[in-house]
Amino acid sequence: MEMIEDHTENVRERITHEAVHKSNEKNIMTYAITSAFYAIFAATAALLAGFHSNEAMIEQMKSSDQWAFYQAKSIKMNIAESKLDLFKSLKLKADKNTQNKIETYKIELVAISEKAKEKEAVSDLHLKKHISYSRNVTLFQVAIGMTAFAILIKKRSFWYLSMVFAFVGLIFLGVGLF
Repeated sequence: MEMIEDHTENVRERITHEAVHKSNEKNIMTYAITSAFYAIFAATAALLAGFHSNEAMIEQMKSSDQWAFYQAKSIKMNIAESKLDLFKSLKLKADKNTQNKIETYKIELVAISEKAKEKEAVSDLHLKKHISYSRNVTLFQVAIGMTAFAILIKKRSFWYLSMVFAFVGLIFLGVGLF
């Protein structure tokens, strides 16, 4: 399973260090707790993004299998049709069994095509969810970075900015869930 790399581990360690060793500043603990929640959301979204990426690939492979099956049936049908055309051109009696096979192939081709298109649609849905979760991970990592800035330069405005990124990340998390 493909995991999205977490580049924020050092930042989280620094935030924890600052929170523990400089806890006399009232905002640092709030920033650290906020950052921990951001990390939880980012890790969860990374797991979901990887899951949906894998599922999209699996469904796409199943769709490709169906299209290959479709091609094989189509070739069989074309051979049967060529056989009938050959009989007609030679003014021979058409084989009833061959005609029945052609009709069966036509019905099967429709069913196989529908199944392949279903698999493609499921793959597309998983891919859209993967993209949404990947954006979520990125936004929460940026929020963690903004929280780190708030701690390191002691500016509350960066913490507020981190909340904006986290809020947008939550929107993408909601989009992915629904």
